[in-house]
Amino acid sequence: MGKFYERLYDDLSLYVRQRAWLNTAPEKPPHDKSNTPQPSRLERLRTDHKDVDYEPDMPQIDAPHIIGYLYEIGPTMSTGMGLTPISFEEILAWQSLTGIELDPWETRILRRLSYDYLSESHKAEKADYPAPWQPADLTQETRDAISKKVQNSLRSLMLVKNTP
Repeated sequence: MGKFYERLYDDLSLYVRQRAWLNTAPEKPPHDKSNTPQPSRLERLRTDHKDVDYEPDMPQIDAPHIIGYLYEIGPTMSTGMGLTPISFEEILAWQSLTGIELDPWETRILRRLSYDYLSESHKAEKADYPAPWQPADLTQETRDAISKKVQNSLRSLMLVKNTP
């Protein structure tokens, strides 16, 4: 792929990885023995903002139609062995059913983005895994909230280590 497509892919990949991080529910702290499922990071943000439609800032992208295609197909597939990246067969079936004809570069990028989404989802299961992207203009309020969350996470880890 040429430099233009690589730069485009890099931007789209960052967007997809950020979305995967937001959509992943981090693992429960070791001391949490409840059966209540963990909310995703996006669900937590929406609760914190008291707005069910809240959307955090996201990286800027130049080809939003490709992201739209990815989410229409599904960023991953479910198989008997768990989640996997979307296959070329799935992309072909989607094209056939929608009447949308992708260029070869778009098909390759969709497949790579699917791998990125799945990989980031697995990494983001760790509660302390950082977001792949942060907005450049973080407010002091946001910085303070992040600092407090980190401090609370470290405290909970120290409590678990010191528990007999």
